[in-house]
Amino acid sequence: MQEITINDVHGFTILVTELVGKVGKKFIRANSVAAKNVVDLQIGGREVKLEADTMLERELIKGLKHTGIAILSEETGFIPGRTLPSLLWVIDPLDGSYNFSRSLGPSMISVALWDTDKPILGVLFNLVTKQIIFGGPRIGAHVGDKPVTVSDRADRGQATLITGFPSRFPIDDAKAVANFAEVLTGFGKVRMIGSACASLALVATGSADVYAEHNIMFWDVAAGLAIVNGAGGTFELEGVNLSEGIHSEPCTVVASNKKFDVSVAMFDKMRGLA
Repeated sequence: MQEITINDVHGFTILVTELVGKVGKKFIRANSVAAKNVVDLQIGGREVKLEADTMLERELIKGLKHTGIAILSEETGFIPGRTLPSLLWVIDPLDGSYNFSRSLGPSMISVALWDTDKPILGVLFNLVTKQIIFGGPRIGAHVGDKPVTVSDRADRGQATLITGFPSRFPIDDAKAVANFAEVLTGFGKVRMIGSACASLALVATGSADVYAEHNIMFWDVAAGLAIVNGAGGTFELEGVNLSEGIHSEPCTVVASNKKFDVSVAMFDKMRGLA
């Protein structure tokens, strides 16, 4: 496997931050009512697909294809690469589609680069604030040009957990809801904002202390996990194995400031493991 140098990482960082910034700002300038048109309802109508998802994905794929690296995108799926087989671009063109459709909260353009099962780089563009958030294990984490780090809060009872009900959550299953409520009780505060990568960005910037979600998709969290790593945090991810091509099924994710013990085991009852 060819080693990715720090110069490579910096080069990819420049490429992707410029790309998402350009695509995001162009989209905002040209945004019309049509962008919020619902083109599909999935998972019993609980997952919304908008015209905007396709519009943004088209521009992002066009900007990354010339690298020859394989691409995994939420809308199109897997696009084989021509070079550097251990690398994978992961795109979520619009994380927080429902938020965007209702002007309800954060929505993000999300692009990540992973090397086998390790994050290299994550870049987010906030369509509300127009901020770029980026980071990775070898480059730190940044909001624009400002370095950021995870919080130093070490008391779980005083910590803020940020989570959500993903579209695949069996909301009509009383037992699953009760098990989920049990997960929440160990934290001082709980927040839900409707975007997984925006939630992870809050952990990376120290505004929240833990992100945890079950039955979320890899493209929803790939960039945010890289940024949390860059900010000094840690994560655990189950249900994804890029070396074996397992990346399109729901997964379980826990990311934190690394100051106290949390893991995917907190979801064991929900996963039928306890």
